[in-house]
Amino acid sequence: MNESQTLADEFAHYRQSFAGGGVFALVTMPDGSGFLCQPAGENMDAERLTRDQMLEKLTELYGLSAFRGN
Repeated sequence: MNESQTLADEFAHYRQSFAGGGVFALVTMPDGSGFLCQPAGENMDAERLTRDQMLEKLTELYGLSAFRGN
């Protein structure tokens, strides 16, 4: 980001790069529950996930290897 760009301009640039690409975020809370955040037009939708739903989503994304120790 150079000095002539605002932070909003920089975010808009990256947002255009991912338009329609199925972008989402999983936000995990300390108790294991969380949120699934997805774009909804100009806004973001956040769906509350229980601990079990969060484990299902992580397993879907990474497989069981996500839960193995080093």
